[in-house]
Amino acid sequence: MAGEVHTDSAAPMTLRVCPRCGATIWRDAPLGLCPACLIGRVVDRASPPAEPDPLGQQSSPFPSLRLGAYEILDQLGAGGMGVVYRARQVRAGRIVALKMLAGGPFASDTAARLFQREIEVVARLDHPNIVPIYDVGEHEERAYFTMKLMAGGTLTARLDRYRDPRRAAELVAKLARAVDAGHRRQILHRDLKPANILFDEAGEPYVADFGVAMQLGDECGTMTGARVGTAGYMAPEQALGHARRLTPAADVFSLGVILYELVTGRRPFDGPTPQETLRRTAQEEPTSPRSVRRDLPRDLETICLTCLRKEPERRYGSAEALAGDLERWLLGEPIAARAPGRVERALRWCARHPVAAALMLVATLALAGAVATARAQTEARRQEVLDGNVYAARALAGAVLAQLWHYGVLVSRAAADPRAAALIEHPHLPVLEELREAYVGQDGGPSLVTWFVVDRDGGLLLHWPEAAPPRGPYSFRNYFRGARRLAEGPDPGVAYVSRAFQSETDYNHKFALAAPIRGASGEFAGVLVATIATDSRLGALRLSDGRRFAALAARRDLERGGPAPGSDEFTVLVHDGLSYGEGAALRSATLSGLLPGARASDAAGLEQLRLPPPERVASVDDWRDPLAERDPAKYGGDFLAGIAPVGHTDLVVIVQSRADEATELDADPRLRLVSWSGVVMALLGLAFAAASAARRRRRRMADER
Repeated sequence: MAGEVHTDSAAPMTLRVCPRCGATIWRDAPLGLCPACLIGRVVDRASPPAEPDPLGQQSSPFPSLRLGAYEILDQLGAGGMGVVYRARQVRAGRIVALKMLAGGPFASDTAARLFQREIEVVARLDHPNIVPIYDVGEHEERAYFTMKLMAGGTLTARLDRYRDPRRAAELVAKLARAVDAGHRRQILHRDLKPANILFDEAGEPYVADFGVAMQLGDECGTMTGARVGTAGYMAPEQALGHARRLTPAADVFSLGVILYELVTGRRPFDGPTPQETLRRTAQEEPTSPRSVRRDLPRDLETICLTCLRKEPERRYGSAEALAGDLERWLLGEPIAARAPGRVERALRWCARHPVAAALMLVATLALAGAVATARAQTEARRQEVLDGNVYAARALAGAVLAQLWHYGVLVSRAAADPRAAALIEHPHLPVLEELREAYVGQDGGPSLVTWFVVDRDGGLLLHWPEAAPPRGPYSFRNYFRGARRLAEGPDPGVAYVSRAFQSETDYNHKFALAAPIRGASGEFAGVLVATIATDSRLGALRLSDGRRFAALAARRDLERGGPAPGSDEFTVLVHDGLSYGEGAALRSATLSGLLPGARASDAAGLEQLRLPPPERVASVDDWRDPLAERDPAKYGGDFLAGIAPVGHTDLVVIVQSRADEATELDADPRLRLVSWSGVVMALLGLAFAAASAARRRRRRMADER
C-alpha cells in the first residue's frame, strides 16, 4: 500500500510517512503524525493550508491515508475510545463522518468490545433524530463505521441560541423522543450532553455517540462500579457507579441537565473538580432555575426539577413522558408534573442538613415534651380551680339557703300575727312598722329593707318606708302568686322566695320573701312582703383569697306591660361590681339548666328550701362575667366558674376566678432547663444550616469566577 515501507529486520514492520513533514512513522502513530508534528499540533493547533480539490472540498491533510473505500480529509474529534474523521467515499464522492477505534491492535479488549457494541447499537436504531449509520468495516485490524456528516456542529457551540424557553423546550422534546426510541430498543445512552447533540445543515438536532451505551438489564456493559459518562450530566445513581441500577430515568436526568443549562446558562451541579461535581450531583439539590432566571415560566421550572430529582422513581417514568409534558407546555396545556409540596421540600432540606435536622428534631421533641408537661400541669391546675369553685359555690349556696330560711320564718310569723290581718281591713303604717320591729328588730334586719302589704287582688295597701302612690295592682308578680299558692295549703311556717324584679316604688333591683295573710276563718286575705335589694350583705358571698369572688343571680320576673322573660334570663343581684339597688342582665342556659323547669313557681314553702342533690352543680371553664362590658380591665376575659343552685328557688350562686391568674404556676426548674436546652439545640441546628448554605454559596461564587 502506498505510503508504507518495511524495515530490514527479520520480521518486516509496516511503516508510514508523516503527512506533515515526510518523516517515517509507525503505522499506528497517534493521529497519523510523527512526534514533532503531533507536539506542534497540540501546542498551536496549526495545520497545513488546504488546497481546493476538483469536487469543491478541501484537500486532505492526510494525503496518503486511505481506509478501504474512504479517503480521510480531516479529523473532527476524538473520544475515550474512538477518533472521528471527515472522509470522502471515493467512488460516490459523498462526504461522511468516519469513526475509528483508537489504538488499533493495541487497543484494550474492553475498548474493542465497547466499540463493537456501539456499532451494533447504532445499527439497530432508526429514528429521524438519531445519527444514521451508513457503513461498517475494518481496515488493517482497525474497526470503523461511517455516519451522516453533521455540518451544523454540536449543541455546545449553539447553547446561546436556545436561551429562549420555548426553543429550549422544543429542542429537548425532540431529543427526548429520540432517546425514548433507544429505550424502546432497551438501549440506554448514558452520555447525553451538548457535545453529543449534533446538527445538520438545516439545524435539525441528532443524538450521537452511543460509545458507552448499555443494554438495559445487561450487567456486563462496563466493569463493576465504574463511572461511565460525563461529570455534571450523569444521574446520581450513575455518578455513584451503580451500573446495575440504571434505568431510563438516568437518561431523563441528563436531559433535565441539558434543559437546565439551556435556560439558565449554567449546569446545576458544577464544581471546581469532577469529583466535587459528582459529589454535588449525588448529595445536593439543584438551585431553583427561577432563582437564576426570574422570567422563567414556573411550569417549565417544574418540568426541569422533576427530571433532576435524586430518586429515579420520582422523575418522569420515561423520556416519552418528558417529551409529552414539554409539548403540553408548548401548547399552553396543564402539565402532568407537580412541584414538590412543603412536606417534600422539608424532607429534602433534612436530607441536605442531617446534623441540623437531628439537632432541631431533638430540640422539637424536648420543647414538645416541656410544653406537653406544662400543658398537663395547667390543665390539672384548671381542673383543680374549677373543682374548688364548684365546692365553694355549693357551700355558699347552702349559706344563702340558711339565711333565706331564717328570713322566711320571720316573715311567715309576722304574716300570721293578728295585727297583719287587721291591716287588711284598716291599713295603718305605724301598725306595719310595729309589726316589722316585733319580728326583725328595730334596725329592720341586715337585708330586709322594705315591707309592704297587698290585698287579695294585688292592690298595694301599705309600704314601708313610705313611698310614692303605687301604680298597682301587683297580682302579676311572682311573689304574689307564690304567696297565694302557700295559702291554698297548710301553713309551712316559711315565706315564699320570689324571682328578681325591679321595684316600681324605688326602682331598685331586688327579690322578695312573701307570706299569705289569712282572715279570721283562714281564707286568703292578702300578702305580707319583705324585699331584699341588690347588695353584698346576704350571706358571706365575698371570698378572702383575692383570686375569686362570688355572685348571686335570680331568674327574672315578669315586668308590667313587658314581654314574658325567657327561662334563661337572669338578673345579677349580688356582685363585687354592683352598688346598692343595681342589677345586671345575664342570659345563661347553664344557669337555667340547674334550676327547676317551666313549673318552677309550683315549688313553694318548705319544698323551696330543701337542699338540691349534690350533682346539681356545674363548672364552666370559659365563663364570661356579666359586668365585662362595664369594666373590661377587671371583669373581661375568661373565668373558671363553679355554679350551684340555692335550694329549689330561682336563685343561683356563682363563684368565679380569672382563668389566666388561677392557672398561673411557678415554673418547674426542670421544665425550664428542658425548654432552654431545646432552644439552644434549635439555634445550633439553624446555625449549622446557615453555615452549610453559606459554604455552598461561596463554592458557587468561586466556581462562577
